[in-house]
Order: sequence, then structure tokens, then C-alpha cells
Amino acid sequence: MIFFRPARSSAQPRRKAGDRTPRLGILLLILLGLAGPAHAAEDEGKPKPPPTKKTQTLSQKVYKQMEVAQQAFDEKNYAAAEQALNGLKAQQDSLNGYEKATLYNLFAAVYYAQDKVDQTIEAYKTVLRVEDLPEGLRNSTLYSLAQMYFVKEDYPTAVKILRSWMGQVEDVSPDAYVLLAQAYYQQGRYAESEDPIITAMKIAKQRGAQYKESWLSLLRAVYYEQEKYEPAAKVLEVLVVLYPKPTYWLQLSGMYGLMGDQLKQAEIMHAAYVAGMVDKPAEVLNVARLYMAQDAPYPATQVLEAAFKNRRIEVNAETLQLYAQALGLAKDYEKQLPVLEKLAEVKNDATSYVYLGQAHIALGHWDEAVTAFRAALNKPGVDNVVSLKMQLGTALYNAGELKTARSTFASVADDPEQGDQAANWVKFVSAEIQRKQALQGT
Repeated sequence: MIFFRPARSSAQPRRKAGDRTPRLGILLLILLGLAGPAHAAEDEGKPKPPPTKKTQTLSQKVYKQMEVAQQAFDEKNYAAAEQALNGLKAQQDSLNGYEKATLYNLFAAVYYAQDKVDQTIEAYKTVLRVEDLPEGLRNSTLYSLAQMYFVKEDYPTAVKILRSWMGQVEDVSPDAYVLLAQAYYQQGRYAESEDPIITAMKIAKQRGAQYKESWLSLLRAVYYEQEKYEPAAKVLEVLVVLYPKPTYWLQLSGMYGLMGDQLKQAEIMHAAYVAGMVDKPAEVLNVARLYMAQDAPYPATQVLEAAFKNRRIEVNAETLQLYAQALGLAKDYEKQLPVLEKLAEVKNDATSYVYLGQAHIALGHWDEAVTAFRAALNKPGVDNVVSLKMQLGTALYNAGELKTARSTFASVADDPEQGDQAANWVKFVSAEIQRKQALQGT
């Protein structure tokens, strides 16, 4: 209520009881008669205030008894605070309306500090049943009750009470609108969450106040859940300016990816990487992949090399394969070769040995290519045996193993797709064998 603000964002876990104790004196705040959240949007209109009621005060005797509860509360001795309040409760028939309201507001503070949400709610309901309750105290109590239902995760009730409260107060603060938006969001009513957040931001702008990070974060989530990626990206652009946290840069990059704008996605990720905001393994690998997608394999190799050196990423099948691909695209075959050898050793599968054989061919290492391709044929799960034998035959031919090359090509000469090419190789290699035999016979 008026001595604390129990509302929490949708992302926050509930605090422990020991973390809830307010630092300001709750009794003093009650006596000030605070009216709760203030300042409404102009388009909400201004309801007429109810008739003025007779002002009530705390008697000196009641005030002193409440001070005992206040002192125990400040010392986090909640049992003693409750005991003192129960003493007043026993004589509540002699209390005026304002004294009863103050008493149960104090009960609410004590209960809330102990994480007793249901009892806090009942205390606030008791306050609202008091006759001739001062307008400001009634409104602030109603708002606090809505907050309690939010904490309880009873979002429909929180919305109902907030709407009722908004219809009774003259001004509504941006935070109250955001609380309403959060309650809608928690129910999956994303479209209904938009307007309250935007209203809160309009009010803040009118006052020259900066948008709160939690507001922008919630609005981004609302747009994202509705797959409105363009406005979500616009919100993230504001977040990275006002609250330049790594998570917002990475989210902005991902949002551009969802929009199909891979260039902007890469640019944002590059900026985050250069600024030192990228450190998680998955993020580092994503930077490398984005460079490669933009035909920039060399910076991708640099990112991966630095990550290996700094131990930001582990040496495993995934990272080795990506590194080998980047080196291949950069045509750095000499550096790629040991990486592919390590990859083949780690994965021990046909595909890795095929890549290794192809790297050897690029460097003219024909014997080594033959060894790699043969190893691939001996592994399970070969994707295309015919293509692999064609590559092996080519390596055998260039390694000078003509007869073995011819038999390799002949073994796939009846393939419906590559058979003609294989048959041509058989003829060519046969002619080459005959030519060499003829030369040796002279």
C-alpha cells in the first residue's frame, strides 16, 4: 500500500521475506495520507471526486501503541509487531474509521514483509470495508490490493481491480499503466498489453522523463509474442541507446534475422563483438556464421582462432567443423588441413574424411587424398557412394595408380546419374594405360 510498492516485473522472482522490509517508517507515511500513484493521461478524462468527508485523525493513545508495532517492524521482529497490532485489534470497536484503516494497513505491511500474501490481501480488504475512509487512503489501498493480486499471480483479478481504481482516481501514473500491461501479458493477452504501455510512455514523454528499461523490455516482448518483429526491432534500437546492455544488442541482431535482413543482423552482431559484448560460446559461433553468410570468411576465422586461444569455445566436432569451413571458404587450405585431420579424428565419420580428401586434392596431395577417400568408404553413413568413388578415382589417377583408378570408375559406370562420366573416365584411363605400355615397349 502506501508504505511499500509490491509490484514486480514479470521476469522477477518473488523475494524472500527478509528482503521486503521497507526502510521508511510505515506509520509516518500513513499519517501523511499519501494518495498513491498520480498523474493521468489526458485522454482518460477526470472523474468527479466524491463528496468531502470529515477528516479523522489518530488519537495520541493509538499513535503510541502503533509506534511500538513500528519499532518492532523496523527491527524485523514481526512476531512482536503482530502482537502489538493484535492488542489494538482487540479494542477496534473503540477506534474511529481512520484508526481502523491505519491498523489494517500496518497489518498488511507486516504480513507482506513475511511473504504472507493471502493475509496481506485480507488486511487490505478490511481497510476497504471501513466506513468513511479518506479518499486518498481508499485509493492507495485499492491500488495496493491490485498489486497483491499481481504478486499472487491472479492476473484477472489484478486487472479488474486496476480498472476499477483507474476509474476512481483523478490521475494515473505510468507505472500503474505498465502494471496493467504486465497483468495482460501474463495472461497471454498481448494485444491488450500494447495500449497501456504506450500510454505510460506518452505520459513520461509529456513530463520529460526517460522511458524505464522495464517498460521498453515489456513492450519488446509484447511485439515479439505477436510476431511484430519490425516494431520490436524499433524498441530494441531505443534500448541499445538508453540501456546499452549486451543482451539488447544480441536481441536486436536476432530480430533482424527474424525479419530476413541478414546484413543488418551481421552488422549489429559485429558491433557487439567489437565492443566486447560477445563472450558466450553460442554467440561467438553465431558471429562466425554471420560473417561466413556475408561472404566474409577471413574475419570468421579470426573470431574462431581468438576464441580457441582464449578458451571461449571448446575444441569439439561443432567448432572444428565450422573453423574448417571458414578456412575452406577463405581458401586457406594449408591451415585447414590439420583442422580437418583433427575433425576426422574426433568425428570418425565418412563426411569428415571426404572433407579431408578434398582438402588434400586442393593442395595436390594425391596419395593422402586416396587414403582419406578410402577411409571414408569404410565408414558407415556415406551420403553418396558414387560421388565418393568418382573422387577416389580422380585421386588414384593423379597419384599414378591407373589400373586401380580404372576399376574404381568402372564400378560406378552403370550409375544412372554419373555413369556416363564414369564410362568416359574408364575410356580415358584405359587409353592412358595403353599409351604408357606402348612407351615402355619401345
